[in-house]
Amino acid sequence: MTTTFRAESVGDYWTSCENRWNIELGRHRNKRLFFNPCVIGMSLEEGYAHFENEHGNEKLEGILAFIMKTSRSSIPLKELLQTDFVCRRGLLRNIAINQHSSNYISFFGVRQRGVIFLCEDKAFGGLPDKLRRAMYYSLKFEQLMTLPQSRHVTASKTQETKTMIQASFEKEGAEPIRVFYAAEVDCLDPAGNPVEFKTISKPLETGWDKNRTMAWYMQCALANVKTVVVGERQRVSLRNIKILETEMIYANRNHSWSRESCFEHIHTTLSFVKHHLTHDGMSLKFTAINGTNYVSTTPYGEYIVPQNFLRHFPF
Repeated sequence: MTTTFRAESVGDYWTSCENRWNIELGRHRNKRLFFNPCVIGMSLEEGYAHFENEHGNEKLEGILAFIMKTSRSSIPLKELLQTDFVCRRGLLRNIAINQHSSNYISFFGVRQRGVIFLCEDKAFGGLPDKLRRAMYYSLKFEQLMTLPQSRHVTASKTQETKTMIQASFEKEGAEPIRVFYAAEVDCLDPAGNPVEFKTISKPLETGWDKNRTMAWYMQCALANVKTVVVGERQRVSLRNIKILETEMIYANRNHSWSRESCFEHIHTTLSFVKHHLTHDGMSLKFTAINGTNYVSTTPYGEYIVPQNFLRHFPF
């Protein structure tokens, strides 16, 4: 049975990575695409020696701050959000591709006020140097290709712009799964549409392996991103720049996976989580390995959904 996916953006915000509770509503802080062919040949490693990954400790702070800033008083949280789950897009992407991947993922689930909050258990600070460099190359590419241009040599993630998405995964004969989640917006094109940046260490035509196409496509599909700007690099130098429509990524996939199977796996996994988190105050840890889900207890509920948020929504 096919699982259908529907999503719409319901708001935007800017956040500081130094204090993720500090947000500003709207799109006025979003970067703009600046297609500059003069950057071809530049080093994407420039500034890496001083790179600090400020992204690493993010939980759900910005999302919770957005909910508090946009909420009407005296409305129960479940009625306000009209959702079953609150999370970040990255977790949904990782769940979607897990059944086709050799990697496992772990995440925490906490139920409060009838809503389940999900947060991935991911130690960004402990990334191997190779992956840390790859992350930096993408950040540097984004820095070179957006306005306003940074005055700093080192690319960083001291601030982020995000869009909030209301989505549903509907499967015939099953209860729909509704999710309220945040997706980072790399930049906007001249028409105001979101754009995603990616880098690759080989010519794009030879780089369509299963894991890359799944991850790239689902990252874009979950946020209705139609355009991807790809920087091809040779070692640390930017070799070429290509602009793709997201559907080109899907067209170049190998046929061992489909978007429908990925959406269905999100529905299946979140239904599993919902089945286990039946009462407010419950918190559990979930681990997904090749599409199989496991569950264990965890004491980290208040760490993910703190009391200052719950006081704002007493029911």
